[in-house]
Amino acid sequence: MKQIKTIFLMIFIPLSLSANDFDTSFNYFGNLTASSLNKDGFNTKGYQIDDVQNHFQISSYSKVGIQGMVYNDKFIFVAQTVTHYKESKIKADLTWLNMKYKMKDNFNIRIGRMQSSMFLNSDVRDINYINSWGLEPSSFYTIMPVRFYNGVELSYNKVVGDYYINLNLTPYGEITTDFDDMIKGAILSMTKINSISLAISNNNLKFKIVYGRVNIDMPMYETSYMGMIKTLQEEGNDVSKYNYNNKKISFLTVGLEYNYKNYSFTTEIARRKSYSLFPNTIGYYALMSYRYDKFTPFVMYSANQNDKSHFDTSSINDYTNTAKSELDMFLYQTNNSQKTISLGFRYDLMVGVAFKAQIDKITIIDYGADYSDTVKRLGYTQRDAGIDDNHVYQATIGISFAF
Repeated sequence: MKQIKTIFLMIFIPLSLSANDFDTSFNYFGNLTASSLNKDGFNTKGYQIDDVQNHFQISSYSKVGIQGMVYNDKFIFVAQTVTHYKESKIKADLTWLNMKYKMKDNFNIRIGRMQSSMFLNSDVRDINYINSWGLEPSSFYTIMPVRFYNGVELSYNKVVGDYYINLNLTPYGEITTDFDDMIKGAILSMTKINSISLAISNNNLKFKIVYGRVNIDMPMYETSYMGMIKTLQEEGNDVSKYNYNNKKISFLTVGLEYNYKNYSFTTEIARRKSYSLFPNTIGYYALMSYRYDKFTPFVMYSANQNDKSHFDTSSINDYTNTAKSELDMFLYQTNNSQKTISLGFRYDLMVGVAFKAQIDKITIIDYGADYSDTVKRLGYTQRDAGIDDNHVYQATIGISFAF
């Protein structure tokens, strides 16, 4: 993959700077957002790590991005950078850096860094302006651990009557990124990323189905974890799934968007299957909105439900029960099941600029042994130790723009 990126840069840079037959374009987008919780003891983890407090403050959901294109009839070169807050620091992610070549009228090949095609609006996921919501349903979109990767994509496009058909194949992809919101200092590697997607759309409807597989590897070096695993192994237990080392994960997602007059309905459902510390999961959301001139109110329900049996350790043998208790606590931390009811609206101030407001009621779903007196419950909504409430209200307001 390093050779592929080198070849891409060798082509991209000269053509971007010197080609006479190429046009250029630049687009800017952003999301300036403030968030608040109704109580202490919770930490919302959504699009990025976010330390939301019990008062309004600038949120890490805020971001500013720029996308540049160099193109002609055969080639399209795209670069996109998105900056956002992460732990009170500004971080920049290079989410697009790829070359697309039109091999024939309906066939294209893309190589380089690209956003995952796993979801209905993956290609424009960073551009909040196009969505009704002020905050995406994180319990759904975080099912896939990474948002972009380096790889190769083949696509076929065809117009049949009133419908546009798009078939995408990703024969290979890979990415390495930090994952320390889950485990301090952890580095997650994803290789052998394969996916195939089919999208059918017209002016009022869009349907998409995607199947993907990846290999993940995230070594864990915590002394307490390694000691626990060793003890359980010595006592004859099969603990092969309690790690992230060289594991295969598969994804299946289905999405539908339908517009009728001023009404709009969007829904997606995804299934993740894994024999690892990532549990089998089903996530989904449904959003209904109604546009009245510049005002568009909406209601949304989203949920992510881990396989309950993943957290059941009743078949584990442990003579002293010490290692088993440590495993229970570890599994409790990795549970990210929750459901969210959202009410909100967008108001289009002008072309390219919208004001958004949203209130979420987030309810945590607990599985396994509850060690909340001593152990933080992690996931998309993190609950501090000792907090008994299982739900929290989050308010989000902001300005989204795209030019």
